[in-house]
Amino acid sequence: MIILRETIEKDIRDIYLNIHYKYVKKYFNGNEKQQWEAHKNWYKFLIKSDYYELYTVLDENDSFLGYIKFEIDGECAIINIYIIESIRGKKYGEKIIDLSLEKIKNKRLDISIILAYILEENLLSKKAFHRVGFTFDCVEKYKGVEHMLFIKCLN
Repeated sequence: MIILRETIEKDIRDIYLNIHYKYVKKYFNGNEKQQWEAHKNWYKFLIKSDYYELYTVLDENDSFLGYIKFEIDGECAIINIYIIESIRGKKYGEKIIDLSLEKIKNKRLDISIILAYILEENLLSKKAFHRVGFTFDCVEKYKGVEHMLFIKCLN
C-alpha cells in the first residue's frame, strides 16, 4: 500500500538521506555538514511556500519511499518525482503519480495543466507518465538541459 501525505519538517532528513546523500558524498565530500544545513533550509522554505506542493511517499509501515514536488506557476504545475532505488522499475511510480495528481487537483483548484520534464534516457519515467495519461509535447531545455516535455490536463 502506498501512502501520500503532505511533507512536514520531520521528513527532511529522510529526503536528504534517501535521495540526496549519495550525490552530496560524491560531489561535496568533506562538506556534508554545510550541505545538510543548506538542504534543510531549502526544504523548510519549500514546505512553507505557496509556490510548491510537496508530498512524502510512505509504505504501510511508514517507511520512506520518496517524494513528489509540484512547482506552481499560475494554472500550470511542474511535477518532479523522486523514489528510492529499491522500488524503481516496479510500477510504483504510476500509482504515486496518480495519487499526487488527485491530491494537487483537490488542493489547488487553480491548477489545470501538469508538466513533466523527463530526460530522454529515463525510460522508466517516460513509461510511467505515459501510462497515467501524459502526452509527449516536445523537446526543450529545462534547467539548462534538454528534456522531453510531457503534458497532462486535469479535468
